[in-house]
Amino acid sequence: MKKKIFIIVGDNLGLSRDQIDYEDLEIIKFPVLVEEKEYRESDQYSANWLISKFEKENVVAKSSTLPQNDVVEAVERNYRNYDLIIHVVMSSGLSSASWKVAENVRKQYENVIPIINVDSRQTLIGVGSVLLGIIDIIKKSDDLSIEEIEKLCQQVVENTYSYYIFPDLNYLYKGGRIGRAQSLMGSLLHIIPIIGIMGEDPEGIVSSLGKGRTFKQVNNQVVELIKTKMQEKSASKIRRAISVSGYGEKNKDVAHELMEKVKALPCDDFVMGKPGLVDAVYCGPGAYGVSIFL
Repeated sequence: MKKKIFIIVGDNLGLSRDQIDYEDLEIIKFPVLVEEKEYRESDQYSANWLISKFEKENVVAKSSTLPQNDVVEAVERNYRNYDLIIHVVMSSGLSSASWKVAENVRKQYENVIPIINVDSRQTLIGVGSVLLGIIDIIKKSDDLSIEEIEKLCQQVVENTYSYYIFPDLNYLYKGGRIGRAQSLMGSLLHIIPIIGIMGEDPEGIVSSLGKGRTFKQVNNQVVELIKTKMQEKSASKIRRAISVSGYGEKNKDVAHELMEKVKALPCDDFVMGKPGLVDAVYCGPGAYGVSIFL
């Protein structure tokens, strides 16, 4: 008998709700602190709102961990109607606190309903890529055991790769995602870095994959990195690519150029992601990128 599965995910996934074709889902909003005042994603408080404040007011912003009470409430509202809950969590290597919250809730309900916590080893659109891959599994599976579902979720994680162009690494540094030395690399040397998160890396941390002095150079490098990864994985095509830009007006043209280059590769599904408030905290103005699932 096919299991009825409910999914929980944080809103740092680079997708809007209407882009996710799965009803049994709750997206929990990360708190974002701007000059120590808390906000949550809304029509008023969006990525563009925060980017504008970065550009005009030079504000300091950071995100808090996913509130445990919010996760508990999502489980409490829904567990009676489902056989299994899957919680897709941002990389534990980037936020050990978010993983701890997920594990605390799993243990709290271990005698009530099974919960699979999936360490996505990703953030931003990488989380969205893992989520959509897991939804594909759920839709196609008939009578899989919990262990089989967990194994397939892990395969999705290990076949998801994300590539980002951050014109200013200072936002990643302020958000605690990279060290000070890494953040200074681009500004001091006047180079544009390519930052990656590779799903096959069990640490799930960001790494430097390349650099260039022009956006054309880094866009071409990203495409070559994707081609190389496809060869390494013996993948004849990309199962799904999610791209994201729109963190302000800056770099929209070069972001579009990268999207067109990725679209030209063999790819079953291409999704134009949506920048979110919590994503903007770490991306800053002009950032863009692409996540692929092989």
